[in-house]
Amino acid sequence: MNPDHIVSANQDTDRKRTILCVEDEADLRCDLVEELVAAGYRVIEAGDGREALHKLETEQPDAILCDITMPELGGYELMAKLRADRPDLAEVPFIFLTALADRADVLHGKNAGADDYLVKPVDYDDLLATIRSRLRLVDRVRQSLLADLQRQQQQMIEQAVRDGEVELAALAAALDRLAIGIFLIEETGEVRMINEAGRQLIARSDGLSLTSAGLSAHLAKSSQSLKGALAAVLQNVGTSQTVAVDREEGHPLVLQLSSISLPGSNVRHAIALVIDPDRQADISAEVLASLFGCTSAEARLAAALVAGKRLEEIGEEFGVKPTTITFHLQNLFQKTHTHRQADLIALLIRATVPLSLSN
Repeated sequence: MNPDHIVSANQDTDRKRTILCVEDEADLRCDLVEELVAAGYRVIEAGDGREALHKLETEQPDAILCDITMPELGGYELMAKLRADRPDLAEVPFIFLTALADRADVLHGKNAGADDYLVKPVDYDDLLATIRSRLRLVDRVRQSLLADLQRQQQQMIEQAVRDGEVELAALAAALDRLAIGIFLIEETGEVRMINEAGRQLIARSDGLSLTSAGLSAHLAKSSQSLKGALAAVLQNVGTSQTVAVDREEGHPLVLQLSSISLPGSNVRHAIALVIDPDRQADISAEVLASLFGCTSAEARLAAALVAGKRLEEIGEEFGVKPTTITFHLQNLFQKTHTHRQADLIALLIRATVPLSLSN
């Protein structure tokens, strides 16, 4: 059977999950792969721990299903090596599948750091339920992390506005380094504050402009979308929306609009973070890898996208085929819970702003 199986998404999520199946018995491994593929997973096969390590150099699975007793490198040794050397896989569920059914063996497996321990002969319903349960837990942890990052960013912005010019200037400078324009907008539409990156966007008169009515888009379709999104966040404190603003040339600008509540003020405000994909932004691939559990190749792709490079340019720079770039991009969509390139870029920028400020 082909070691890499691409199938439709499983029934519990729109994301296509990848399972690394490590089993030295070829017939059993074949049965496991067929069951997992039928359940909607993409499967990577390995015949022992050594082969699994080799596959993990280029793959980032969502879960690892592993036998214990194998030639070359057994399950315990593989798990110990991953726990020690691959912190990027720390949140990936590690599930032992073994014929060692004695209670002492089960306890030993769990005490060694396994997330679950399933006994042969395989009960496939139990296997699939265990995998789904573990993947849901990882999703909840990741979603909580992203929510915390967004709340942290929101709190920093509000604190900067409350505490005066020094903090606000520091925030604006950090966003300048990331090539992000920042606009503080009152509910009347008046723009109270703009950072240097925002001024440069307006000065180029390409996509956005400042009028007597406030921040507006040049093209009619984008103008309508921007007005609607801004009105929505101003009416609902604590909300945010992402809008793409088309330009005559170049990639669309990406606007992240967030409502904020300022103490002592009855006037509602919104913050607009504006990303120009055609401008260079310095975001570390290492930071992206640690935040989202990306492989090094996926993190490099993410950093290049944020820097405004086109997919074909990235492929030429990396020396890889378009199909490889597309594969890594789909993995990024899965790991960041996004579906469009504009939303992915906006999320990557939002998530790294607090880290930029702390540095």
